[in-house]
Amino acid sequence: MKIAWLWSFVFFALAATQLLSGCGMDAAQTNKPVTTAAGGQTSAEGNEYRISQQDILQISVFQVNDLNSAVQVNQDGNITLALVGKVQVAGRTTSEAEQIIAGKLRQKYLQSPQVSVSIKTYGKRITISGDVKTPKVLADDGNTTLSQAVANAGGLAETGNSQRVHVARSKDQHVQDEIYNLDDVQAGKATDPLLRGGDIVVVEQSGVKVAFKDLAALLPFAFLASVI
Repeated sequence: MKIAWLWSFVFFALAATQLLSGCGMDAAQTNKPVTTAAGGQTSAEGNEYRISQQDILQISVFQVNDLNSAVQVNQDGNITLALVGKVQVAGRTTSEAEQIIAGKLRQKYLQSPQVSVSIKTYGKRITISGDVKTPKVLADDGNTTLSQAVANAGGLAETGNSQRVHVARSKDQHVQDEIYNLDDVQAGKATDPLLRGGDIVVVEQSGVKVAFKDLAALLPFAFLASVI
C-alpha cells in the first residue's frame, strides 16, 4: 500500500511540475475580453468552446477568397488578418469572433461581409496518464469529460484505482488537485467533470489490486512447494 501511494505521489508531483511550468504564460493574459472562460475553457453559461492560444482557426469571407486563410492564435490571444490586422479572439466563441472580424471589415472595406470562423486544430491538450491502458494526449474540443478521457486512454489498467482519479489544473499560478471517484461518476452518483485544455489526468495505482496480482502470481509456486 505504501509503495502504491508513493508511486502515485511521485507521478502527480511530475504532473504538477509540468502544469506550473505553463502558469507564467497563462498568467500573462490579463487583457482577455471574456474572463469567465479565458484560455479556451468552457464557459459557466454553456458548453460552447472558447478559442484558446495556439488554436489554428480557419477564416473564410464569402465571395472574397483573398481573405480566406488559416491563422494561429498567438500567446497574446490575437490573430493577424489581411486588411484587418490584429484581432483579439482568445476567450471568444467562434460566433463572437465572426462578429468581431465582420465588424472590422465593415468599417473600411466591405458593406455586408459574411465571415465564417471554425477551429481547424485545437492548440491546448488534455493529458491522461498513470494506471491506464494507453496513456494519451487529447485535443481539447471543449466537450471532453473525465470518463470520456479515461475511455480514450483504453480505460483503467488492471491495477488502476477507479476511486482515486486526479485532475491537476493550474489556477492562479498554483496547481489545483481534485480527486474523483470514477465508480460514482459512472453510476450517476457524481457529476462527470468537464476537462479543460492543460488538464492532466492521473489514475492512481491500487495497492490492493497490486497485492492480489502479486499473490496470484505466487500461488502456482506455493502449490508446487506444498507437493514437493
